[in-house]
Amino acid sequence: MDKRIYRIILALVVLAMAGISPNLYPAAMAGYGGMPFFSKWLLIPSIIIILAVFIITKVKNYDKLSRRIWVGVIAGMIGTIGLEIIRYPGFRLGWMPGDLPKLLGVLITNRFMVGPSTGSTIVGYLYHFWNGAAFGMIYTIVLGRKSWWWGIVYALLIGTGFLLSPAVKAMGIGFMGSQQAGMIEVVYVAHIVFGSILGYLAYKWLHSNSWLLKM
Repeated sequence: MDKRIYRIILALVVLAMAGISPNLYPAAMAGYGGMPFFSKWLLIPSIIIILAVFIITKVKNYDKLSRRIWVGVIAGMIGTIGLEIIRYPGFRLGWMPGDLPKLLGVLITNRFMVGPSTGSTIVGYLYHFWNGAAFGMIYTIVLGRKSWWWGIVYALLIGTGFLLSPAVKAMGIGFMGSQQAGMIEVVYVAHIVFGSILGYLAYKWLHSNSWLLKM
């Protein structure tokens, strides 16, 4: 098999696996299954597969792809810190109906009826930051080294997708959260910060500005 085609196949595998994590919570809220089941049979295997592909890229010296994977993970997680700087105060000020990472932890560990624990909160934040890493990998693999403002455009699409998702609908706060004062503003500002950081770090750390099909 042509090496370029093989690299593209590996990249597509990473994209498919990275796309799993951000969709689990919306899928659970839409009634397609529970977070404990999704985490065991979809989330954990997807992370293992991404790790396996990364190891393959290092062994095969596919430096461009391996760099896009690790840059996406790190930049996405750092971007999530920026997002949290906006999201958490927004929650504390009453502009969001709940503390999402804590809720995610409760759902993943099946503690909805008994409430959060230290362990469930840690799990929730780990999942939250992995989502940031997943979005980061999708960005760096597909777009490569683009101007930082591409990250903002990308993040605004993510924020809009979240507001339109079953996750927000399940909160009972109206279309796109419009019945919760400050909800839309917090979501968009937080994602602008996330996208700015992601776009800047990808531009700074990546060496190639090629699109996925030109890898």
